[in-house]
Amino acid sequence: MPNFDYETLSLDELEQIQKDVTKAIALYHSRKRKEAKAKLDAVAKEFGFSSAEDLVGDKPTKAKKAVVPVFRNPEDHSQVCGGKGRKPNWFYELKEQGYTDEQLMIENQ
Repeated sequence: MPNFDYETLSLDELEQIQKDVTKAIALYHSRKRKEAKAKLDAVAKEFGFSSAEDLVGDKPTKAKKAVVPVFRNPEDHSQVCGGKGRKPNWFYELKEQGYTDEQLMIENQ
């Protein structure tokens, strides 16, 4: 590795060295990534796949579970909410009017 006396360099020279090093690092990573992909493709072809992408495939997406409604507005049955997370405004308004959690539960209506 070259031995530089950075103390004697100007700010412009130091910034240029920094840019050059950043570019060299990016090129190094790109080159290594291409080498790794080539090796993976070779292994995939050994097993009858056309490329590493065919071997690995897409990542499966997690299916979100449907929220099961727990509470319902007794005055407007189209308004429902689950038991987790923040409750809608109508829930708090009905609580202020004197309704209890149990009265707002779907199973109790």
